[in-house]
Amino acid sequence: MPGMADLPRLAEIVEARKSVERLQSFDASTLTRAGELGSLNFQDVVAPAQRLINLVSLISLDAIDDLPIAHANAVRSQADSIFSYFDQILKFTLEVGSPKQARDQFVAQVRTAYDHAWTALNPVIAYSLRRSSDFDRLEREARATIQSMKDRVAELEAEMAKRKADADETLKEIRKVAGEHGVSQQAIYFKDEAEAHDKLATTWLNRTVGLTIVLLGYAVSTFFIHKIPWLAPQGVYETAQLAVSKALVFVTIAFLLVLAARNYTAHRHNAVVNKHRQNGLVTYGALVKAASAGANSDIILTKAAECIFDSQSTGFAKGDGVDSGGMSMINVGVPALKMTGPTS
Repeated sequence: MPGMADLPRLAEIVEARKSVERLQSFDASTLTRAGELGSLNFQDVVAPAQRLINLVSLISLDAIDDLPIAHANAVRSQADSIFSYFDQILKFTLEVGSPKQARDQFVAQVRTAYDHAWTALNPVIAYSLRRSSDFDRLEREARATIQSMKDRVAELEAEMAKRKADADETLKEIRKVAGEHGVSQQAIYFKDEAEAHDKLATTWLNRTVGLTIVLLGYAVSTFFIHKIPWLAPQGVYETAQLAVSKALVFVTIAFLLVLAARNYTAHRHNAVVNKHRQNGLVTYGALVKAASAGANSDIILTKAAECIFDSQSTGFAKGDGVDSGGMSMINVGVPALKMTGPTS
C-alpha cells in the first residue's frame, strides 16, 4: 500500500497515463470531415496528426510510472496540447467569421507541433525505449524461461521413465500370463486324450460286463442242453460232436471276454496316465518358479519331468511299477543340454 505522501504523485501519474493513452488511441482519419466541410476539409492535417500520434505512441504507459512528477506533468501537458488541436478541428464549423483563415491556422498548428513535441518528449521516449529493450532484463527473463523449460523436460523425463517402468512391468505380466496360457494349452491335449480314453474305457467295461453275463448264461445252459429232445445225442459220435461244439462256443465267448477286458484296462490305463500328465504339466510352472533360485534346480526339474512324461503305475497295465533299469531320455538330455554351450 502506498503511503499518504505518495498519493499526490500517484494522482499525477494516473492523469498523465490517461492523457497519453487517449492520444495513442486517437484515429487521425476522423479529422478529415470532408462530408461536412466540403472543400474546407482537413485532409491535409491527417498525415501530420498521425505523425504526432506515432511520436507519442513511442512512450510506454509503464514507463510513465517511473517518471518524476515534473516529467510526468510535462508529458501530460504535451499530450493534452496535441489533443486540444485535434479537438478544435473536430469542433470546427463554417459559421465562424473567416472559416478558411481559421482552417489554415489549425493546419499550421498541427504541422508545427511536431518539432516542439519531439523536443519536449525526447528524454521520456529515450527512457521508454531503453526500458522496453532492457537487455539485462530480457536476459534474465530468457534464463528464467530456459530454466522453466529444463524443469519441464526433467518432469517429462521422470514421467516417461515411470511409464517405461510400468510398461516393462505390464509386459512382464503379459509374458507370464502368455507362458502360463501356453502351458495350459499344452495340458489340454492330455486332457482331451484322457477324456477320449475314459469314454472308450466305459464302453469296453460295458461290453466286458455283457460278455461276462453271456458266458455265465451259456455255461449254465450247457448243463441242461442235452435234455432238450431234439438236441439229445444219439450215440457216441453225436455226444462227442455236442461236447466239441459246446467247448468251441465257450472258448470263443471267453476269448471275446478277455479281449474286451484287456481293451478296458488299456483305455483305463491311458486315461489315468494322460490325466496325471495333465495335472503334472499344469503344476510344472510352479515347480520351475520354485526351483529357479535353488542350487539343485536341474535335479528338481529333471525329476519333475520324469514324473510327468515317464511311464506311470496305474494298476491297469501289466508290469506297472517295474523299473526298466536304464536311463530315460530326460535323464540324458537335460544334463547334456546344460553342458552344451552356444556355438559360434
